[in-house]
Amino acid sequence: MPRPLFFYSDALMAYDMGPQHPLKPIRLRMTYELLESYNLFDTALELVEPSLADPEEVAQIHSRNYLEALHRLSSGDYFPGAYRYGFGTGDNPIFPDMYEASLRYTGASLNAAQAILDGAGGGMVAFNLSGGLHHAHYDRAAGFCILNDAAVAIRRLRTRFARVAYVDIDVHHGDGVQELFYDDPAVLTVSLHESGDTLFPGTGYPEEIGEGAGEGYSVNLPYGAFTTDDVWLQAWREAALPILRAFDPEVIVLQMGTDAHFLDPLAHLCLTAQGWLQAIRDVRALGKPIVAIGGGGYNLTTVPRMWTLAVAALIGVELPDVVPDRYAYRNRIPTLTDHQEVHVDAREAGHARRVAQQSVQQLKQFLFARYNLKS
Repeated sequence: MPRPLFFYSDALMAYDMGPQHPLKPIRLRMTYELLESYNLFDTALELVEPSLADPEEVAQIHSRNYLEALHRLSSGDYFPGAYRYGFGTGDNPIFPDMYEASLRYTGASLNAAQAILDGAGGGMVAFNLSGGLHHAHYDRAAGFCILNDAAVAIRRLRTRFARVAYVDIDVHHGDGVQELFYDDPAVLTVSLHESGDTLFPGTGYPEEIGEGAGEGYSVNLPYGAFTTDDVWLQAWREAALPILRAFDPEVIVLQMGTDAHFLDPLAHLCLTAQGWLQAIRDVRALGKPIVAIGGGGYNLTTVPRMWTLAVAALIGVELPDVVPDRYAYRNRIPTLTDHQEVHVDAREAGHARRVAQQSVQQLKQFLFARYNLKS
């Protein structure tokens, strides 16, 4: 029986913004090695080296002027005005060969999308954990993201599928993907994230539901700081998941940022690995083909194990919680799930619950009638 395709090579770690930058490319290698320690590439996954994206296809999502600026900066041509394209900031520093590095992770998402289109690996799920760089805009880099691989992959999927859903469980709002499909009724964007009141990029409110023909096809579920598993899951299952079901996508692009975890340094939600994983399981239960991509995650003890849990869940494999002895980072990552209790102050927990309830109520108000759902 064909095995799901997992697109990875060490060349993906060339997307490196420097030793002081929070986005650490080593997290990809750590995840690959953790999956390997469970023998998944011998038994359940097919490892495939990704190819570079064709710039002409990327130009369907990003402006040619932006791509030319990226190419020039990547080769050392530091022209005046690069800042207007989002480069040269703390979030998006200029680094050598960033053009090729960006085409590679975008190519991996395109490879995964094409695998679904071709029915390769069984045709139900394909992986690119280097992807999920959802903040990149039409002509501007932002939030550690240069090319919007998710949007490029969605465009490829639209060559065959009439309805594509993008589901984003990163702690940051999937603003770039939403923006690029904001007027498109064929693409439903669903984002679960910490509220823009307290976290970058400051967008993703329930009233952002799309415009023109795309009105009703953007779904935003913002949460308050210190949200825990129970509140996060209840809101997802009460408000966003029913809309996703009602839209009935033919294929799903699932962005699996891990930075909603309570140990992540760049945000304020308090999820556990196993709580976060339940949303992955909910998406899989819909029975649709899935292009599974990565996203944020800035604690090196959480990202590899959460992605390993997600990969296992999506391919229907149960893994022992105790990490194999031969895993190089076992002293830092002894188990896949969390065994540490999450302590949240009662006042903060109450506030988080109220924020979630308000978001649920607003989503129901704005969108449920459009999908013939009862609120």
